[in-house]
Amino acid sequence: MKKKQLNPVNKEYKRLSTLFKSIDASKAKLVDELLKKAAFLKVELDKLESIISLSYVVQTSNKGNQRVNLAYKTYLQSLSTYQSIIKTLNTILGRDIDDGDDYFDEFLKEVNK
Repeated sequence: MKKKQLNPVNKEYKRLSTLFKSIDASKAKLVDELLKKAAFLKVELDKLESIISLSYVVQTSNKGNQRVNLAYKTYLQSLSTYQSIIKTLNTILGRDIDDGDDYFDEFLKEVNK
């Protein structure tokens, strides 16, 4: 029997979801929608990176004209949206989970004295 494989978006969604298992129930629906969007964007960004690596950021026509690759423009727009979603998720996660100070937090306290 073949093992059923998840499509890349579902796989990324499951990976991200594990970070939010203990989220407050009142925020679960909001987080779930953001996780779905983040998973989709991550997979699309990976695809765009592959396209860009093959065709480069700047394309040159047969006539010598240069233009920015449309995939690159789309990548930058999608990356900005993805980063915003991840930042929002991180903020939600940070408010619900207090993992105490780490070495970096301790370093910042020392620097700010």
